[in-house]
Amino acid sequence: MKKLYIAFVVVFAVVLLLPFSVQTIADIRGEKRFVSLDIFKDVVYTPFKRESKMAESAAKLNEAWFAARESIAGGAEVGESLEGVVSALSDLEAVALTVNSYAELDTAEADYKLLKLADTLVAALEDEPETFKMVDSTLKAVVAEFGHFSVWRALCGIKHYGVWTSRYLRAFEDKVEDENALVLAFRPKYQLAVWNIFKDPGEKVVLGEGEGRWLFYRQDVEFLVQPSPLDVRSAKLDNPIQAILKFRDQLKAKGVELLVVITPGKPSIYPERLTGVDGLKLAGHGKSILDSLATLGLNTVDLYTPLLAAKADDASLGALYLDDDTHWTPRGAELAAGEIAKKVNAMVEAGLINIGEPSMDYVVSDSLADRMGDIGEMSGLNKFNVFKVQQVTGHVVSQQEISEHMEAPADSLSDSTVVRDTTKTPFKDDFRKSKILILGDSFSRIYQTDAPVNAGWIAHFARNIGRPVSSIVSDGGASTLVREKLARKAGVLKGKKLLIWEFVERDLRFGAEGWKTIEF
Repeated sequence: MKKLYIAFVVVFAVVLLLPFSVQTIADIRGEKRFVSLDIFKDVVYTPFKRESKMAESAAKLNEAWFAARESIAGGAEVGESLEGVVSALSDLEAVALTVNSYAELDTAEADYKLLKLADTLVAALEDEPETFKMVDSTLKAVVAEFGHFSVWRALCGIKHYGVWTSRYLRAFEDKVEDENALVLAFRPKYQLAVWNIFKDPGEKVVLGEGEGRWLFYRQDVEFLVQPSPLDVRSAKLDNPIQAILKFRDQLKAKGVELLVVITPGKPSIYPERLTGVDGLKLAGHGKSILDSLATLGLNTVDLYTPLLAAKADDASLGALYLDDDTHWTPRGAELAAGEIAKKVNAMVEAGLINIGEPSMDYVVSDSLADRMGDIGEMSGLNKFNVFKVQQVTGHVVSQQEISEHMEAPADSLSDSTVVRDTTKTPFKDDFRKSKILILGDSFSRIYQTDAPVNAGWIAHFARNIGRPVSSIVSDGGASTLVREKLARKAGVLKGKKLLIWEFVERDLRFGAEGWKTIEF
């Protein structure tokens, strides 16, 4: 009995240590860092190395700011003078915000807020010279905070962000799971076997029922079946409505109106493709939250109603969402652009905003693009060609510049002729001239900055309203991360009258970094 017990313990230990052992051998033989020693290194080495780097970076920031002040006082352009400061501050942030190999500095920390304040103020200084004294005092505070080696701060980093914290262990576990040599060798074969036997596409993917067997992103489905983010059972989540109202008030203080666009997830528009039940209608949380925002007086765009109605033409025009992707087809994107343009024009007619008269001419041309669905990629099965590329036709938007001039004849006997120049140039954001700024997520990126380029809803929205626009896009981060980007570039709000904020409905629950209040 004892021998059997000992044998069991030995086998269990071998199985338990096998991934670690294989990874250690792979690390020694390969060029990657020695992941197996990260835990030890992050206790005895990384925190103190970070302190040295922060002190060095703070010294460089101090030198750069001193040089910039001298340059600005000498009459040089503010933007050019600040280039060294921006670079030095960025280097300091890169060191300070990364506590160790697996933990980032919490956004609630005073050090984090100080660095982001400095970042925001420096970015806005060119357009707001009156803030010079505030920038000067803030940068001096940054240098004072990070310009010396602090053993106490290093020890606090070990205590609050070290190996015994859940945030560290969770990230370390994910890293090992994603990069372990044993896992990388056997997981693809296991996934393929599970797919072939059970038609299970993986933990992030839900295989639809009915015609075509579409793929759905699990978070899109979970958003519909879990309690609303406003439900008492979701009390631990940030309240999205409070964050949106706060953002609306922040923009109003700067003379900018907010327009909220909640993009429906694929299962909200095509529940029958998910369940196989024809005629199924879902009273989704996204639509109810959108209605709540409208009741509270916010400007909103309802995409749910027109997208659901447009499904009637799918047989002749094609579906509104891609088969194996979370996103819409060009048809869905263009429908959204039209609805958003209608709302903006209504706001102009109601006197809510003044965005000037239409001043741009745009034309469109067809362009084919191959889409390998992002949900298919998440499944890990695309390396075996389980899911196929879907070809779509995008309508690429170009700026049309029309001008006329007289051209003299080759001989002196003929009359001069009028020549009409219809030069086309690629669509592009215009932060200087536009009165409209768009914040968005991957639904704003698709077809816009990836193939076929300039065929996304942003370009078609500009075409519909005949005016230049500008945009800041953050894939998967339109709840908080994109507002943080805006806070760091607060100067882009200069001259803007309208901010259109687009985000997919699942971000109401699953948005990266939640729904934090961002100070401008």
